[in-house]
Amino acid sequence: MRSRYNNSFPIRRRWLEILVLALIFSAVGICAAAPFRDFYQPLQPSRTTQVMAHRGLSAAAPENTIPAIQAAVEAGFEWVEVDVRLSKDGAHILLHDADLDRTTNGAGPVSEKTLKEIKALDAGAWFAPRFEGTALPTLKEVLSVCKDKINLYLDCKDVNPELVVSEISGAQMEAQVVVFDSPDRLEKINQRSNFSIAVMPSINEKIDVEYWPKRLRPAAVEIHANLLTPEIVKQFHDAGIIVQAQTLGERDVKDVWRACMDMGVDWIQTDYGENVQAEYVQRKIGDSAPVKVSAHRGANEFAPENTLAAYRKAIDLGVDYIEIDVRRTKDGHLVSLHDGRLNRTTNGEGPASDKTLNELKQLSAGAWFGRPFADEKIPTVEEICELAHSHPGPKGTIGLYVDLKDPDLNLLVQILKQYGLTEKNVFYGSPDELLPLRQLLPGAQLMPGLGREENFDKTVQLVKPYALDTSWNLLSKAYIERANQAGVHVFSDAMGFNENIESYRKAIEWGIAAIQTDRIPRVFRAIELAMQSK
Repeated sequence: MRSRYNNSFPIRRRWLEILVLALIFSAVGICAAAPFRDFYQPLQPSRTTQVMAHRGLSAAAPENTIPAIQAAVEAGFEWVEVDVRLSKDGAHILLHDADLDRTTNGAGPVSEKTLKEIKALDAGAWFAPRFEGTALPTLKEVLSVCKDKINLYLDCKDVNPELVVSEISGAQMEAQVVVFDSPDRLEKINQRSNFSIAVMPSINEKIDVEYWPKRLRPAAVEIHANLLTPEIVKQFHDAGIIVQAQTLGERDVKDVWRACMDMGVDWIQTDYGENVQAEYVQRKIGDSAPVKVSAHRGANEFAPENTLAAYRKAIDLGVDYIEIDVRRTKDGHLVSLHDGRLNRTTNGEGPASDKTLNELKQLSAGAWFGRPFADEKIPTVEEICELAHSHPGPKGTIGLYVDLKDPDLNLLVQILKQYGLTEKNVFYGSPDELLPLRQLLPGAQLMPGLGREENFDKTVQLVKPYALDTSWNLLSKAYIERANQAGVHVFSDAMGFNENIESYRKAIEWGIAAIQTDRIPRVFRAIELAMQSK
């Protein structure tokens, strides 16, 4: 007769084996259907590939500052990467470099300055005069600014792990933050937060889907884009781990972004978030967009208005038109400049018409916007046409939306013909300017402005326009149908109060032909959503 002990031993041993296996799999943290961490989604519905803006929108505002973060929010990015360091008295401050010299009016190591001393510094004037007085923000301030707006990648250059956890938890931002640091320090973050705060190691030296879940249980991993393969992405996805492609430097180019999207990468860290975002949208909508997009004075959200940089950026983003404001110089050349005076957008003064082209070319047309654009000049119409001719965008040669401010029509037509750019353009102005243009350029697509709807019949009969530039507050389904029945397209500027996705979508539903905008990514988002809802 067997004892009770002997009878139960195989069963007890089996339960012990099950328990051990459970503990092993719990520690490993991987399984075929492991869940992804549930981060906040600023865009609904969310995108499968999301933008992670390196140090904020650092081409349009000083890096690692509140304005750079706010610009990233305005551009519709999902993530912003910022760098965190400790002050002498133990406060977390945003700063990439160990020293203050490059991006503030201070000097020396940030670790040798108290928070009060750091807060007294100017972190914006180095970038552009319009940011004078901008201070380096604390991590607490940034968490508050980003809450319910955009997610944060914290690149921890020199931090107190316990304080990091306390500040994130105190702001209730666990669903909006991923912490990037060395594995040793990330382990401390895990311990302090009891795994409630997401961590992300750089794994370029050891791309191993079994090692990292055992070591850190990361929510995401960062891998240099050139090291990624579809198999690697799939393996981490199967383990429930998000893949972030680091595409900075020479990797920050369209072919790399496309490859990352094809592989199913979740996040792309980039200095060109607007371009990555536009590439994503263009892949979604293709050639079937229900409305054309005109970049008002170029992509002036990302580069100084009416400069070649702004026009090049707009072309790269995939708009249909770039708007140019045509004016004459004192010696008869044609340039693009919105204001009649130079004061606002250059370091010159007085009327542009009082200056020769050579005098205008001595001025900076970009320093007011930001240091990266200090060498931008007021462009001639010839230079813009050369850019349009030699730098096609995703939709081919760009169309010119020509605002006839003070033109020499004969010279304008001559330049357009010289560069073979007479087909896709629209010309905006008064009937007195437009009708002579038709004599010089038969087939020119004329677009007078319509200030009041009661002028509709008179304007159509007089000009026989291709389109009507219509005030946004006049738009309605009935109005657009009336214009279309008359064989006329409707263009409208959505600047200011109407620059929102709801307004865009309503106009798209009504059948507007083109939207001119200061917020290109926002219009693209409206197009994306409009096409998804079909």
